Amino acid sequence: MSRKFVLTIVLILFLLPFVSWYYLNSGLEWRKKAQEVMNGTKPFPSGEFVSINDRKITSDSLTDHVSLVSFLPCGEDVKGQMGVIDEIYNQFKETNKASFILLDSCITPAATYPDLTRKNWFILPCPDSLPLFQSLNMDWPEGKTFALVDRKGVIRSYYAINTMDEKRILVEHMSLLLPRERQEKVELKRGDKK
Repeated sequence: MSRKFVLTIVLILFLLPFVSWYYLNSGLEWRKKAQEVMNGTKPFPSGEFVSINDRKITSDSLTDHVSLVSFLPCGEDVKGQMGVIDEIYNQFKETNKASFILLDSCITPAATYPDLTRKNWFILPCPDSLPLFQSLNMDWPEGKTFALVDRKGVIRSYYAINTMDEKRILVEHMSLLLPRERQEKVELKRGDKK
């Protein structure tokens, strides 16, 4: 046997399976760590709430959607936070499986809101949704900007967005919770069926 043949056999039988195992195992460990961080069990408050653009939001409308919830800050701070929300929205808008719930708790509502025609985009004013605001605000951790709600309506974790790493972790966790689209059944076509 030639040296190339033996080297090829060794690569195929030993090195390739080891590299594959290492790659899959590291992905599994990363996913386990992410799931440990997203360990919240508090359900999103139930009820029917109406957004500024007259869209109704209920527990049923959040089913099969991952929702990003945030209190809108009053004043100049809104621009930075809305910039992050816009980036995340643009990243996930094609999936149609991400909802954005923005809670406007300012005494004087903002004169202008972001584009209200966006799909799965809800801005709730405080006076109209007071029970929701009180329920969420009671357990909201200090210094956290966003809450991530899974497809079953459970608040999984809270996030700050002070650094790029924190933003990256939020996007990673959101993508982990997104429902996967079922792919078409693969069919083998032979000969004249092509």
